[in-house]
Amino acid sequence: MPGAPGQAPVSVAILAFETFGSISITGLMDILNKSCALWSEATGAGPMFDVELVALTNAPLRFGDAVTLHPAATIATARKPDLVLIPSAGDDVPESLTALRDFIPWITACAAQGARIVSMCTGAFLLAESGLLDGRTATTHWRFADRFRSLYPNVDLHPERIIVDEGMVITSGAATSFLDLALYLIELYWGHDAAVLTAKVLLIEMGRSTQLPYTIFSSRKMHGDRQILRAQQFIEANGHRPLTIDQLARRASMSVRTFDRRFRAAVGETPTTYVRKLRIEKAKRLLESGTATIEDIAARVGYEDSRSFRRLFQALTDLSPQAYRRKYRPLGTGVSIGVTSREY
Repeated sequence: MPGAPGQAPVSVAILAFETFGSISITGLMDILNKSCALWSEATGAGPMFDVELVALTNAPLRFGDAVTLHPAATIATARKPDLVLIPSAGDDVPESLTALRDFIPWITACAAQGARIVSMCTGAFLLAESGLLDGRTATTHWRFADRFRSLYPNVDLHPERIIVDEGMVITSGAATSFLDLALYLIELYWGHDAAVLTAKVLLIEMGRSTQLPYTIFSSRKMHGDRQILRAQQFIEANGHRPLTIDQLARRASMSVRTFDRRFRAAVGETPTTYVRKLRIEKAKRLLESGTATIEDIAARVGYEDSRSFRRLFQALTDLSPQAYRRKYRPLGTGVSIGVTSREY
């Protein structure tokens, strides 16, 4: 039962290594530690978490010229954790995995002893290397979804989700989703009230469940199939016009079946899905930067029926076009950011 009286603090090991920035390590550590202080102040309870940074060696970890971390323990000296947190491995995943492989035996040993293993962002790659995600559902940063699927076909990846809980293995999405993860873990171990208190004091938005509003569609073009590349270029130039797979196949001098097969192999999407995602991405740019009506934007990206456009937009972004515009409109277009100016 979360937050049961007399419950001992959860022993947390956060893997510490040099990555794109210290925030993926220190951010979660600071929130968990702060939640302890807040909950103790509110209830008189003891600490909820006992956090330890665990590295491969005793050497200081440097993040640029400004931040240096001194891990409390190494994998040889760390205490037995209840919870192991794997931070982001950065953008250069192959190089990072080579440098971090020595963590894998320790991670699997902790799992075998009953520890819950949790990854953040591209830390899912290191977790997948351990084999603990095989046959399970997972998530990671949406930008790295294709790479992840190619490396770990035995993992059922859902990059649209922010958190995937498989019981003793949890994965979370892009970089700052450590905020969502922190609240999730606080509620998991100590209950809803503790999570709500932390969210309110630290101004963390609760209830985010999807990465879709943040996803940017990027078409895969480094595939070497020149005919398919020309088809992609044609779609990009004419996406506002009616397009059918029969028309695209004829332009590529292929049968529909061959075109569909080669397009999927090269791009990773069906031609129809590719056209839809490209159109919605253009619509997102128009919503972010302009004041055109939804009906006008729908027409400009190739949809005569604005209702169909709204349904598709919602399906691909988890937001209505109006909600997306409110979220990403420029400063000064009807939104207050709480800044007061004074004349002296």
